[in-house]
Amino acid sequence: MAVRKGKQTLIQFALIDSTSRPTRKSGLTFSAGETKISKDGGAFANTTNQPSEISSGRYKITLTAAEMAADSVHLYVAKTGADNMDLVLITNGHPTGVVVADGANTATTFETDRAETDDDYWKDALLLFTSGSLVDQVKKVSNYDGTTKFVTLSAAFTAAPSAGDRFVFINL
Repeated sequence: MAVRKGKQTLIQFALIDSTSRPTRKSGLTFSAGETKISKDGGAFANTTNQPSEISSGRYKITLTAAEMAADSVHLYVAKTGADNMDLVLITNGHPTGVVVADGANTATTFETDRAETDDDYWKDALLLFTSGSLVDQVKKVSNYDGTTKFVTLSAAFTAAPSAGDRFVFINL
């Protein structure tokens, strides 16, 4: 199923009867706290809407544009009488970033505006410039520092990027 980042999305799923597997569990109604989402690996929060049954243990839920405003959305459904359901949705958009002004920026390492705090989060991703003098140039990320937000590349670009130059991570 194709999903788009930042767009309201209808998700359909089946729930399995926890006492009669693999039979689907029909007749369920939901209340707040039984469906949650996590955006980009963050803390789980209640969904805005609740699922409703389509037919025979198949359900649907509409996730709002705000709930879909992430590179990945993890939907978790926990309902008594049914097996818990996990579904991870990857949006069509590639994670984007902007080069931040820093005197230490070079053609092989530069500061970004990315928010990830884990070291090597972007390691082995390809970084493609979409604006500036390096547009259409691609290099592999060999290191990402979660504290300083600097990426280091396996090979140098033709020049250091400028502050405000935009890029996307691809091949994730």
